[in-house]
Amino acid sequence: MSSIINFIQNNVNRTIAYSILVFFVLVIIYVSVRIDYRIGILISLLPFLFLVLMAIIHYPFLGFSIIFIINYFISGFYRYVPSIPTGITMDFVTVVFFICLVMSNFNGSTRIKFNNIYNGLTLASFIWILYCLFQLLNPAAASTIAWFQSARGMGLYFFIIVCLASITLTKYFDLKRLLFIWAILCLIAVAKAYVQKTYGFDPAELRWLYNGGGGRTHLLVTGVRYFSFFTDAANFGTGIAFSGVIFGISSFYFKKPALKVFYLLTAAACGYGMLISGTRGSLAVPFVALTVFVFLSKNVKAMILTGIMIATSFYLLKNTNFGEWNVYIRRMRTAFNTEDPSFMVRVENQRKLRTYMWDKPFGAGIGMARQRSDNYQADKFLAKIPTDSWYVLIWVETGIVGLILHVLLLLYIVVHGAYLVLFRLKNREVKGVTTAMICGISGIYVASYSIEIFGQFPTGFILYTCMTFVFLSPIYDKELEDKKLQKVKEYETIT
Repeated sequence: MSSIINFIQNNVNRTIAYSILVFFVLVIIYVSVRIDYRIGILISLLPFLFLVLMAIIHYPFLGFSIIFIINYFISGFYRYVPSIPTGITMDFVTVVFFICLVMSNFNGSTRIKFNNIYNGLTLASFIWILYCLFQLLNPAAASTIAWFQSARGMGLYFFIIVCLASITLTKYFDLKRLLFIWAILCLIAVAKAYVQKTYGFDPAELRWLYNGGGGRTHLLVTGVRYFSFFTDAANFGTGIAFSGVIFGISSFYFKKPALKVFYLLTAAACGYGMLISGTRGSLAVPFVALTVFVFLSKNVKAMILTGIMIATSFYLLKNTNFGEWNVYIRRMRTAFNTEDPSFMVRVENQRKLRTYMWDKPFGAGIGMARQRSDNYQADKFLAKIPTDSWYVLIWVETGIVGLILHVLLLLYIVVHGAYLVLFRLKNREVKGVTTAMICGISGIYVASYSIEIFGQFPTGFILYTCMTFVFLSPIYDKELEDKKLQKVKEYETIT
């Protein structure tokens, strides 16, 4: 009797499952044929998305990795599907991930370490977002809408990413896995730039160059600037240089030979990507990074070799014609020319802005610089003058008070990281990766004088994640040192 009942229950369950499946397929077919095939595709993806969300709830690192990858491709994806807004898409994905984190806290098998959120970087980012909120009271600002559009890139993402990374990336293994994912993404980005250089641009890229205005800054008499799937060549060149520095320095500290070789090759590929981007400001990243590395390494041999390499490269680019036959080296060399017309235009623009800003200590308001001021402000002056610099943008929109606060917070991050490397961290691998990130961050700081890199996808997201890694490094260091001590105790117990 019991076997008959089980047979009936099993068949009933199968019938219900198959009925739901058939109904779901019919709905997809109906929507695709009668309404819109794109909506049908979205509905068909719902089961897969449900499985992904369940996986994220159980494994939060998976969620952060997905956001990390989406962030890397989102600006390039917009070039192919302009109807999908990049900022709102990232906001939506981030909110979904946050909800999954909250739900995972109720999952017995997953332990979210919310205590990691209490660190100096979270406080620094919170202070900055408070100042951005204070800007809503700025009498010079003409639009609250402009504030909401710009405040995300100006400070909100900084705070959110630091919080999410602090909660999610709690183990050193998380750092290593994310580094590997980042390296793969960099290789894809460089490969895309290589395809652009070798085989030309695809229709979407040509449309952006000729109809979207990108050609003015990328199709130059001196040569074509390649941008991969980044927003532009400046973002690509600076961001890929930042990546190359971190992978290049980190490679010397990993124990496994395979990882050393892989990250060295990745660094070389990033160097090639920086070169063909034609971005002169990106040169600051390796020069500054290697200079910082000289002071942090505390290795006499490394200091001498790095010092010689920096001095030789600087001399060859500034005082010789070495590599003049190469269009990209020739363009990079102009970065050292203080009489360069582009540099002189920036200086003149800053002189005009200085006159305009003398009575605005708290700035013209977030969202009031660049072309957006043309939409929201009766005074069209700011719309006519490009800021061409993250620091100039901060100065114009938040004033000299905001600029000083911002720079002090950025300096605190690097100084604290240097303190950790020089006096706190014991594990060689953790210390090496942390050193590499401090060097790369320092390079981005200087390069930001000539590009608004902080608030752009994907570099801004990666930069804030690296800052978080620096502040979490004592946790990773303790984790590895405890494991080493445990192994010693086990060995002593056996012997």
